[in-house]
Amino acid sequence: MIGQPFIPDWSQLRVFAPELWLIGGIIAVLLAPFFTQKSNRICGAIALLALVAALVSSWTSHSAGGYFRNMLLVDGVSVYWRQLLLLFSIGIVWMWFSSSASSMHEGDGPEFFTLLLAAICGLSLMGATANLLMLVMAVELASLPSYILAGFRKTQRLGAEASLKYVLFGAVCSATMIYGLSILYGIYGTFNLPELAGQMSRVSAPPLLLVVALTGVLAGLGFKISAVPFHFWCPDVFEGAAIEITAFLSVASKGAALVLLLRVLAYFAQAGGYHSVPGIPLNAIAILIGVLGAITATVGNTAAFAQTNIKRLLAYSSIAHAGYMLCGLSLLVSLQAPVSTGGFSIAAQVLLLYLSVYLFMNLGAFAVAAQVSKATGGETLSDFAGLGRRNPVLAICMAGCLFSLVGLPPMAGFAAKLNLLIALIHNGGWQWALVAVIAINTVLSLYYYARVIRAMYLEDSQLPAFSASPLGKALAGGCAIMLVVMLIGFNPLTRLVNRHSWFEFSSAPATSDITALK
Repeated sequence: MIGQPFIPDWSQLRVFAPELWLIGGIIAVLLAPFFTQKSNRICGAIALLALVAALVSSWTSHSAGGYFRNMLLVDGVSVYWRQLLLLFSIGIVWMWFSSSASSMHEGDGPEFFTLLLAAICGLSLMGATANLLMLVMAVELASLPSYILAGFRKTQRLGAEASLKYVLFGAVCSATMIYGLSILYGIYGTFNLPELAGQMSRVSAPPLLLVVALTGVLAGLGFKISAVPFHFWCPDVFEGAAIEITAFLSVASKGAALVLLLRVLAYFAQAGGYHSVPGIPLNAIAILIGVLGAITATVGNTAAFAQTNIKRLLAYSSIAHAGYMLCGLSLLVSLQAPVSTGGFSIAAQVLLLYLSVYLFMNLGAFAVAAQVSKATGGETLSDFAGLGRRNPVLAICMAGCLFSLVGLPPMAGFAAKLNLLIALIHNGGWQWALVAVIAINTVLSLYYYARVIRAMYLEDSQLPAFSASPLGKALAGGCAIMLVVMLIGFNPLTRLVNRHSWFEFSSAPATSDITALK
């Protein structure tokens, strides 16, 4: 009832049990220092347990529909993204144990894991938001802890510089996004995204004002994705942040923004019947997203040529892969077949499948980089020289992850990129240009990935052999093995993703069980 306080009952809260586990983990992490003086590893263990509990609870059956007065929607896309995020975050905490746990100042653990769990909670909610206010709150809940995490190494100048740049870029883009959202609310008078999309398909508005509003929204999400021209913060922040935070931002931040952009575009496409929003043709939005993706991939790959720092090189690599996934999003508003509630979406399938593979190849590459940095104290290509002799296991794992990032068999990156190209080819028309751009960029990317492999196997080094942390070696090896397994079992993976490639467009709560919907 209007005017009455809204108090959700357990039937609504249980749907978001994973987020409740994360909140419980934050409380436990904050209380840990009261019971032990050496709290860093204890807090890491608590965070790991909270993430595992959240992942297990995300596998239980939930009801699809709108919750908390339709501020959040539960559907296949949001559930699958949450599971990917939690699985990846478990890998990040594992990486911390294998690399930074021994060097972190005692007493910093509670702050670090509080910020990390809060950021994960915000990124999870970004994939389920269906309300303009919830969109802003989720983005800021993810962003604000990330700014601090980027500069968490307080005694290092690069860390402080990275955090400052991240904050400044983030503040400008967030303000621009909020300005765009306020214009949309001022025109259509609703915060609800499905309702807003429906009104946009029926009610005319000044085209210039709509362009300004949508550009503002795209700027805010483009910053999180690191899409050109909002990518300038990415290499500097990746270089200055701790390596586990660099790995976290390379996948989690980009993935959440891409899923949120996918949802927004899906609402527009479904409400407009794939024809047009008054004043703005939907096909023009598809072309804009596709061109933005093509430019982003090209800039990311070409800028990586001159990089000698492995974290900066992987930063530009992540920009390039964000461009590939943006090209996949252009499918959503240009397909001829309509998307309905519980229906199949090619764009969602392409994005979620690519993210499933990208998670392991990036996590594995950063896991190896973390072990090399721990052993040598450096992060440049020269520190990888002779790695094939100094630590053959890490070298093989790194080579496998790099082959997957290029998109070469026998790694799953090949199948993920091929799946994207086939979808674009099937759609035809102007998207043949995107196929050509992705193919050319794949060849370009081979050069700078091969530089790392050349350094590991063909360059001499006076650096001694070293023993990697068992945890770090297991993480890197597990990711490399998963990339081979995912290529062999690509059909089961595709079926799994297809079962989750649907959106909830209804503004009324549904009672269908999420495991039964397709």
